[in-house]
Amino acid sequence: MRTRRKITTALAAGALAAGLFTGGVASADTSPSAFRDQAVAAGLTAKEATALQNGVDTILARDGGRQTAANEIRYTNGRLLLPLPGEKYAHELGKSGDTSAAAHTCTPGALCGYSGSEYTGAEREWFSCAFHTKPSGWTSGGSWYNNQTPGRVGNWYDANRRWLGSTPPAPYGTKYGQWRGVGYVKPC
Repeated sequence: MRTRRKITTALAAGALAAGLFTGGVASADTSPSAFRDQAVAAGLTAKEATALQNGVDTILARDGGRQTAANEIRYTNGRLLLPLPGEKYAHELGKSGDTSAAAHTCTPGALCGYSGSEYTGAEREWFSCAFHTKPSGWTSGGSWYNNQTPGRVGNWYDANRRWLGSTPPAPYGTKYGQWRGVGYVKPC
């Protein structure tokens, strides 16, 4: 039994070091340098990895959250994925982004906003039925996809929480939206 535990522990440690249990993070270290290393391991140059980390650091300082991957910030109500340098579409590391056509990557059950038109740029996913601030850097343009339970609508509010409008029932999206004037999102 003791030998089996040592082997299991050694295998788990090896898998962790290989990034198998941490979504590609090369170690349990969640420091910015570990995420830069993760980005380099995913094929980014050191300069691109540093630029990506600088962008993540700016968003963390402005909007809060917790970095969980080189291009991902988690919140209690969802996540933000950033496109990798040189790419138009956000996607999880280890999964290729579809650059051949504008297609949403919104997780089932979420209401998703994109900083750019045609589902490009950063992707913000909201899950809980509450008021959530939109990313502070999103001041114009954009797109969104309502991938919640079929029939559910998402709602947009201004900075004073006055209702601006609703999405059509899920599943539904628009490749051309407008973040100007939106202060809050409520996915229900």
